[in-house]
Amino acid sequence: MKHVYLLSLACMLSAGAFAQQVIRGTVRDSLTRAPIPGATIKVVNGSGGVTANEKGEFELRVPANAKLQISSIGFETILMPATAIVRPIMLVTSAMELKSTVVVGYGTQQRRNVTTSISSIGAKDLQPQNNIVSDVGKALQGRIPGVFVASTSGVPGNSPNIQIRGVQTARAEGASPLIVIDGLVIDNGTFALNSLNPQDIETIDVLKDAASAAIYGARGSTGVIIITTKKGRIGARPSFSVNAYTGFNNVPSTRRMLNSEEYKSVFNDSRNNRISDIDRILANPGSLTPAQISQLQSEKTRLGSQVAGLNMADRSTDWIDRIKNKTAPVSNIQASMNGGGEKNSYYMSLARYSEAASMGTGKFERYTGKIDVTQMVGNWLKLGGNINLSQGVGKNFSYPLVSAFNARPDTPEEPVRRADGSLGYYIGQQNHPLGEMMENNNKRKQQTWFGNLSAEVKLHKNLQFRSQLAANKFNLNSNDFQSPLGYLGYFNKGYLKVTGSDNFNYNLDNYFTYNNRWNDLGLNATAGYTFYSMETTSFGYELNGFPRVSGITGGSAGASYGSVGAISALNGTFKETSEAYFVRMGVDYKDRYLLGASLRTDGSSKLAKDNRYSWFPSVSAGWDVAKENFMIRQKLVNHLKLRSSYGLSGNIRPLTPNGAEDLMTGTSYLGDAALKIRDIVGNPHVRWEQTKQFDAGIDAAFFNNRVNLTVDYYNKTTDGLLSNRNIPWEFGAMSIPYNVGSIRNKGFDLLLGVNSAAGTALSWRVETNLNLNRNEVLSLADSVMNFGTFIFGGPQSTVKVGQSVGSVQVYRSLGVNPETGDMMYDDLNKDGLINNKDYITVPIAIPKFTGGTTLSVGYKGVSVEALFNYVVGTKIYDFYEQSLRNYDLDWFGVMPNKFDIVNRRWRKPGDVTDVPRAVAGQHGQGNVTNWNSMPSTQFIYNASYLRLRNLTVGYEIPKTLLQRANITRAKVYASAQNLFTITKYIGFDPEAANNSGIVSSNLPNARAMVLGIDLSF
Repeated sequence: MKHVYLLSLACMLSAGAFAQQVIRGTVRDSLTRAPIPGATIKVVNGSGGVTANEKGEFELRVPANAKLQISSIGFETILMPATAIVRPIMLVTSAMELKSTVVVGYGTQQRRNVTTSISSIGAKDLQPQNNIVSDVGKALQGRIPGVFVASTSGVPGNSPNIQIRGVQTARAEGASPLIVIDGLVIDNGTFALNSLNPQDIETIDVLKDAASAAIYGARGSTGVIIITTKKGRIGARPSFSVNAYTGFNNVPSTRRMLNSEEYKSVFNDSRNNRISDIDRILANPGSLTPAQISQLQSEKTRLGSQVAGLNMADRSTDWIDRIKNKTAPVSNIQASMNGGGEKNSYYMSLARYSEAASMGTGKFERYTGKIDVTQMVGNWLKLGGNINLSQGVGKNFSYPLVSAFNARPDTPEEPVRRADGSLGYYIGQQNHPLGEMMENNNKRKQQTWFGNLSAEVKLHKNLQFRSQLAANKFNLNSNDFQSPLGYLGYFNKGYLKVTGSDNFNYNLDNYFTYNNRWNDLGLNATAGYTFYSMETTSFGYELNGFPRVSGITGGSAGASYGSVGAISALNGTFKETSEAYFVRMGVDYKDRYLLGASLRTDGSSKLAKDNRYSWFPSVSAGWDVAKENFMIRQKLVNHLKLRSSYGLSGNIRPLTPNGAEDLMTGTSYLGDAALKIRDIVGNPHVRWEQTKQFDAGIDAAFFNNRVNLTVDYYNKTTDGLLSNRNIPWEFGAMSIPYNVGSIRNKGFDLLLGVNSAAGTALSWRVETNLNLNRNEVLSLADSVMNFGTFIFGGPQSTVKVGQSVGSVQVYRSLGVNPETGDMMYDDLNKDGLINNKDYITVPIAIPKFTGGTTLSVGYKGVSVEALFNYVVGTKIYDFYEQSLRNYDLDWFGVMPNKFDIVNRRWRKPGDVTDVPRAVAGQHGQGNVTNWNSMPSTQFIYNASYLRLRNLTVGYEIPKTLLQRANITRAKVYASAQNLFTITKYIGFDPEAANNSGIVSSNLPNARAMVLGIDLSF
């Protein structure tokens, strides 16, 4: 009997063994064949499940005949029998991540339950081969509808301008969105976006409507960008990865200056034309006084002497081309490791990015490091923390672009040196472009430490409490030394300016999260409190008087201090604190009828007591139509959700920390210390900007989720725009903070994605996004107000009621008079004069359409991805062009060179052209020296463009070739950035314009080409 029992037990165990099996596999991207770490593998209708490690590998024990569900954020979920896993599992990219989780501020939500407008991109869109950039802002360009990114300068390490659904403020510096990194609120310039390594980012979620951004209350009206960095995964085996590329930058020039022969021709024409004008006047002097006649005769003699005395050397140099660094090195390397145990996880990385200037001199170099750890304590407490270290250094920057414009084409290649070794001049006192790149020593170093500590307590199976302290320490030090041997330091015997700032900000968040479900009714709720503090201390000094010897770079050789006025300008301390209470609730019925609401109250120390607090509510609703019974049998529509929201959010950033107070500043009087009123008078009645926004959207998927579509309509109005209003000098100051008016943005966002069918050998994906936005200023305290940067002699950047922000005040050009060759302008008030009463206001800075298109193809390990971005309806005011249309001698005694557009200038009566004649001295109807180069519509150009922003070709090396080296994955790639641009703009770069739409001294963005490798072990 005993033997029978043992035999029966053995049979039972054997049957159990045959009923279970262990499967192993790898999950990969069907386009790039790259592993997908964190992919979830679950048993359908079972309890088993694992996540793939960093190499995309997994191991799972499953019952016999089991079916598996394989899913990951950004990919289509697939079902397959466990017995079918005999090769890598290929997932197809999904344009609409319905089953993914999105960060919504103080928590997360399943995308299928989101009733607000949130767009996201993941780590695969931020891979270095797809973004040869120094910061994450540029990586967003062309990828998210409604997010307009413009890199306004090609300076290495420069951060771009970012706008979400238009400009919602009357001050250009207050238009950028709020940035939140792992819960750390970044505001008021206390953080450089290029301090963050893009390859350390897991996801970026953009909150575009007020209902989603209202949870950030008084800081969310310009939109919120939530960045979540990478973490390890509990239970994942250790994995080590390296990604590196190296290559070069250059600037493809589209502009040419005059050569020596052309320069001589235009120089002589300009003088001879003026001499002809003088002869005509003297032939019929009319009421001219003897003194006026004598003055004209003297001018004629002087101009004739200039023509006779012009001695051009027999050489021509293209100085724009000469100041280029045509193979400016760019490189990047990142090494990371992650993994986890039963109750902990870790992620760590080290990286270096380096980029040299493609015009002039200089180099930006950044080192970053990150450590993130998570530890479970029992099953009720989760502790986490991360620290990010970054140091960015820019040094020896010099951008002689303006000197290259001005330099006579016969200027010799080698700069002139005086007897004492200092730089001299070839003609007049005109700087030599290459000389300007010498004898300067500057360094700008930024050090950033940021991170957080968090504790998450499970109070009940449905209730959690989270407390997090996020902090940022940002130090900036600039050291600018101009040697007395160089141009900038010669006249004051050398110059040293040391400036810096010490910034520390933190926010403490405490909130409860409740989730529960009662049959068909689901509820999620969040309630909490947050405190924010920001303190900035600036410092600096100036020194002059250095001996004229080489090798001096430090301040110990200085003989005197600089301007006393710089003391108060460079030194000071500012502090802002704020607090907020918030609550958010979401309800769903049968997982198809969705309702959400939030409420937040904010208070800020920037405002006076009576205006300090304000409320910011929002409400949203959605209907998942595809889950209705009448939609079950049809196969065309896989997902269809209608949603709408309305909310109120705020903005306080345009207001200075002490804008509501009257403060004094330091100065000196008769050699003694004194106080004076600031340039700004405090206004205790100033209050928050408040934005009301309505949003209605549709999320849809068709044809087995191969076609995905998202469409949003929005209408948002901001009241109480914060700006500074000019006041009479009797107040002892220049301006006062003021709520000046209101502004409206309305438009559409569209996202459309189409994928190939799963399992095909040739995989492809097309994704395109579009934003149509209309911006209008509804009211202002004054009919016209300043906007953007003031440029002396150029157009005035303004905002005007009835138009969009970023307009310019100029004269309306009526073209060139065929008989005289001078410009004609529209005399609006018909008084016979052309003056500031004839200004018109022309909107230029805000585009009508923006968007991007991504094309991806993959076949047997080869992948190709191209990203195009486009901007339609924007204009540029070319101050380059205006400033060079004047033919008089400049302050240095030289006529600056001109763009070759002047070769099509008017030369004789009857000529029909859009370029006026070359003439020096007084001319035209106004009889002024700048008549033909006054700010007017003749210098406004169409700046619409289509740019191939990134092109990457990669090859995944077969795994069979890597096994001996213990390499899990190896991919080689070639990538190009800004490969070509299609535009009607005749200048360098239609993207590189100020946020006011004016090109003054902006460096064009470089084209980059690199080779790289991506390895995993």
